[in-house]
Amino acid sequence: MEVPLLVNDFLRRAVQLYPNKTAIVDGSRRFSYSQFQERVHRLSNALLGLGVRPGDRVCILSPNSHYFLESFFGTSQIGAVLVPLNYRLVAADHAYILDHAGVRVVLADAEYTRVVDEIRDQLPTVEHFVSAGTGETPPPEHWVDWDRWVEAASPIAPPAPELSESDLVSINYTSGTT
Repeated sequence: MEVPLLVNDFLRRAVQLYPNKTAIVDGSRRFSYSQFQERVHRLSNALLGLGVRPGDRVCILSPNSHYFLESFFGTSQIGAVLVPLNYRLVAADHAYILDHAGVRVVLADAEYTRVVDEIRDQLPTVEHFVSAGTGETPPPEHWVDWDRWVEAASPIAPPAPELSESDLVSINYTSGTT
């Protein structure tokens, strides 16, 4: 039996089986599987609202956080390509990676927005800058607040991108011994 394995299948299954169980613990914040899936849907819809389409690159610059996980599932759900950056790199390394990848949207933890601002003029393909984890502090100038931006988007699952058979990674399961 051939079964396509898509990243978001893992989240969908967890929501079906354990909707109210705690899925994410990030400091004092807690999200159940269904709450987390809603945030993922909102992020996907917010990205679609910016014009992000399948194959577009979206960067995440964040330490381990619920924002990082949301970006992982939210981009794959719409067929966008996530470009995770190591927050320990220097600004010049980020500039090279972002430019080389052709990133259109930068999602960055508030702690790292100044590093991105240092190289902003070296990022010709980046159209949008979103700051995560600003809390009560407004995001820096020219940055959108992630939580407010995502909260304004629809919590309904976005339409699945059209994928060809070659886009799918599959595993062949066989019964018996080999």
